[in-house]
Amino acid sequence: MNYRSYILGAATLLFLASCEDEVKVAPLEANMKSDRTEVAAGDKVCFMDQSSGNPARWDWEFEGGEPATSQLFSPEIVYNKPGTYSVTLRVGRGDNSSERVYTEYITVAYPGEITADFEADKLNAYNTDEVTFTDRSIGFPNSWDWTFSTADGKTVKSTEQNPVLKFEPGLYTVTLTVSNPNANSTVTKADYLNVIDHDAVAAEFGTSTPLLILAGGTVTFEDRTMGRPEAWNWIFEGADTPTSTDRNPTVRYSNPGRFKVTLKASNEVNSSTVEKDAYVMVLPTAGLSMWFPFDGSLSDMGPNNIRIEEYSSDPSKWSLNLESDSRHEGAKSVRCNGNTKTNTDDYAVLKINDADCAKLPGGLSSWTLVVWVRVEDSTPSQAGMFNIGRPANTLPNGASGQSQTWCRLNKTASSAEGYVRWFATSTEWNVSTQDKTVFDQQWHCVTFIRNVVDNNSVASVYVDGELSGSFNGKVATDLFKDPFFIGCTWQKSKTKDCQINNPFPGSLDDIIMYDYALSADEVKTLYNIMK
Repeated sequence: MNYRSYILGAATLLFLASCEDEVKVAPLEANMKSDRTEVAAGDKVCFMDQSSGNPARWDWEFEGGEPATSQLFSPEIVYNKPGTYSVTLRVGRGDNSSERVYTEYITVAYPGEITADFEADKLNAYNTDEVTFTDRSIGFPNSWDWTFSTADGKTVKSTEQNPVLKFEPGLYTVTLTVSNPNANSTVTKADYLNVIDHDAVAAEFGTSTPLLILAGGTVTFEDRTMGRPEAWNWIFEGADTPTSTDRNPTVRYSNPGRFKVTLKASNEVNSSTVEKDAYVMVLPTAGLSMWFPFDGSLSDMGPNNIRIEEYSSDPSKWSLNLESDSRHEGAKSVRCNGNTKTNTDDYAVLKINDADCAKLPGGLSSWTLVVWVRVEDSTPSQAGMFNIGRPANTLPNGASGQSQTWCRLNKTASSAEGYVRWFATSTEWNVSTQDKTVFDQQWHCVTFIRNVVDNNSVASVYVDGELSGSFNGKVATDLFKDPFFIGCTWQKSKTKDCQINNPFPGSLDDIIMYDYALSADEVKTLYNIMK
């Protein structure tokens, strides 16, 4: 047999053999199995093809599964939602195919625990608005029972999962009970939804600027009326322009005092009036040398642009807190920091720029210093408030003596639980007042007045507008104006030219200085404006 004949014969045999194999292959019939048929939500099931007939293609459909389809021989499917689900397998080879549906094959069980929760797309709505409630429950609930009720007996119910509803005016408490075959849970949110009559008016206002201002300054008022106001009538006691019909007016106050503001808001159906007594606080500017409101910054709001700085032993460790709570809602104060002991190297206090001290009253002149204080740590026995000038052995050119005025709050004394000690050299005054109130962790206004008349000085200390102590001093001395520390005292020690003492253990607010001695009536008026 030649070579060509051999090849032809071999090919014929192979063809006959393949035909014989085709005849031997079993019919194509879809079939499968899985590693389990009952799972908990979130579990996966492994499916395996068991079809006869040597299929070459697989098309799976998994009701309720993720992914919902697959072309793999043995796919893994996750079931996240409770229920009973069917599986469909379609196999193919060439032009042949086979399909089988396994009805209700996989059962995904409900969990044994469920937690009810929900949220609404709005918490304040008009009675004309639709409010959408969204079920946020965990644990696959399949039934929902909503109750919306007011204190005066209005009740709305729903069994939808995510109801969309309108309500009559009122303050609604919302209760949701959810359940599945294995568990239930209830959540109640009291006074959750406030529904307002579309035609109602509830007058309210605030400001976008501080309420404590200097005479000649302005306040911008913001209408915050609930409902549907269409007209606004303002009355501003003490203002340059006493009335306005603007919605958000800006008003100037030229005279000091504390003033009432009234707003009447209305529409064609209803009206409402709100009145706030002593709402705007206007400080006098005559003789003003500086004013630090400490509303989040160290800026001087007075006429001299006095610079005040943080004075810290270690800025990476000790810093001022400019966000400390204030006496007034929405405003701030400054809190000193550090170890409150006699001599300390751990502190963050305030210091007026030395060059700016020349702009402030001092020397032989009269002046008034107002400081709002809140002692927040009652542990230390002494709390430094301020120190102006030079203590012993720190005068220029080696001169002896001292030229300073300083103050500290003392927790204990021989005849009282607390007092203010204010000292200005050994020859001018030494005032020790007995006053327990400054150690109750509340805000207090302490006013210091140096009154120089015919070259003689009188020192007076007021606490919350009332005289607490005074000293008819001797001949006024020329006191240094710098350095000017706030929130501590200082001295010269054996190792330091400037040894900080007793950092103030609390917050300071609204430090004000005038270049004259306020009268008792002016002190009281100023306190009443600011309190």
